[in-house]
Amino acid sequence: MYARVNTIFGSRAKVGSGVARIEESDRRAVEAVDGNRGLTTLVDREGGVIVAVSYWDDPQRSSEVVLTRARESAAVAAGGELVAESFEVVGAERPAVPAPGAAVRMTRVQLEPARIDAGLAFVRDELLHRMVAGSGLCSSEMLVDRESGSLLLVTTWADEDAADRADALLEELPTDAAVRAGTTVPRSESYVLVRQSARSD
Repeated sequence: MYARVNTIFGSRAKVGSGVARIEESDRRAVEAVDGNRGLTTLVDREGGVIVAVSYWDDPQRSSEVVLTRARESAAVAAGGELVAESFEVVGAERPAVPAPGAAVRMTRVQLEPARIDAGLAFVRDELLHRMVAGSGLCSSEMLVDRESGSLLLVTTWADEDAADRADALLEELPTDAAVRAGTTVPRSESYVLVRQSARSD
């Protein structure tokens, strides 16, 4: 499966309009396209940032004209600029179904392209394992761009307290271990889950 991560850097005054545009019309357009496997909407209202992650069985599906128009209209509604990234989904777990309002952490890690497998193993066995040592994890996803080495670890938590505990554990990650695995010390972005859908048909 593949993921298209669309980040809109908008304004605090218009972020609500951007979210409404995605949820009231753009979501229908995305989910109606053949090959779509769901759409997740995240928001940072204080920062004016919206993230819409669409999932596909074929990465080319996410570039259809109707979807390009939907993304552009959401960016206009939010009064901001759109940045799109494409990834392969290399790992996903869902111990619990997250509810709207759940806390989300998007942790960005840079892997050495020549050592992708070692980097993925480190993120899975060290970074993710450390983050989920506490309670409250609802879901986790590992998204990677093998060409650039960019990786997103997206974790959803029952509440902000659980996410904060995971952040604290992440800060204790030994930097020398990350260097040996060919990864950078990760940085996390904080969001709130607006809505999440998933299709298995």
